[in-house]
Amino acid sequence: MPSFEQNGVNQAYRDFALVYDEMMRELDYPAWVEYVLFLYQNHTAFSGKAPGRSLLDLACGTGSFMALMMEKGWKVTGVDQSPSMLAIAGDKLGRIKGDYRLFHQDIRELDLDEQFPLITCLCDSLNYLLLYGELQQVLVHIYHHLLPGGIAIADFNTEYKYREILGDNTFCAVFENSAYIWANYLEPAARLCRMEIDFFAREKGDLFRHFREIHCQRWYEPAEIEEAALKAGFSRVRCFSAFTQQPHQPKDERIFFVFTREA
Repeated sequence: MPSFEQNGVNQAYRDFALVYDEMMRELDYPAWVEYVLFLYQNHTAFSGKAPGRSLLDLACGTGSFMALMMEKGWKVTGVDQSPSMLAIAGDKLGRIKGDYRLFHQDIRELDLDEQFPLITCLCDSLNYLLLYGELQQVLVHIYHHLLPGGIAIADFNTEYKYREILGDNTFCAVFENSAYIWANYLEPAARLCRMEIDFFAREKGDLFRHFREIHCQRWYEPAEIEEAALKAGFSRVRCFSAFTQQPHQPKDERIFFVFTREA
């Protein structure tokens, strides 16, 4: 597997890749896989025999979701803007029998010259798009990479979560080989949440190395997301409370969208 490291990649982002899996260990990836497959089975619009099981996972990170999809017989293609995340994903996927490909791209400039029956962008990755125009741009790229009849699935953190859960609060957690202090700064007028995260990664024994990352996310109204998707060309847009078949509710912390391309 070729190296994904390139000059100019932010050191903190490389460090973050090393602690990401430990931080996300409590995330129930099998439940995410089952929900995605349920949505796929119930909302695709293929008129005849469904195409081969081929997944495009955007902002794929270290590949944990793709690994489980591979174990279920899917061919997976992952895209991420972090070379270090992709390097870890390659090591993880290389241990599983099956086909995979990884691409170092910014999803705002997605260009694979290929179409897929299923595209995912999970773990509130689209909340990192801070401009409505960027969201619409990404949805256009997703539309063009989706087979007619296929679906794209994406989840979003909601305004309720940013205002009532994250807010201006500070969180901390300690793991076996890492720890973090996570401070949030809400900008309600701009619908932004700035997250300053101090990480501590075990180097050797009881020696930990400190590094800091700054993340920024924006919340979108469900109607805005639907509007952007319809403008991108999708024929149908559905929105659900996370891991349910129910319409989204005002106190949802996470919502899932299913975007359908007409067959």
